[in-house]
Amino acid sequence: MPAETTTYDSELYEALIAERYGRPMSEILQEHHRAPLPELLKERHRRPAPAVAIRPQHTPAPDPDAARHRADLEAAIAPRRVKAA
Repeated sequence: MPAETTTYDSELYEALIAERYGRPMSEILQEHHRAPLPELLKERHRRPAPAVAIRPQHTPAPDPDAARHRADLEAAIAPRRVKAA
């Protein structure tokens, strides 16, 4: 079976659907929708796509006391010696 369907194939398929179910495929597809399918497609194109929120880039100022803060942090998380009893 070919990967692409030609116009002839789609027309044949719609004719088979109409023969089997007694009504065109467009009516069957629109059965469960409030609006007809062409109207739904038009409505989709009318609505603009949601805008992407632009977040400002956060560039913090360098910490002048970074070396002291790192030394304090390393001292706090360093393993402590256990006194032998």
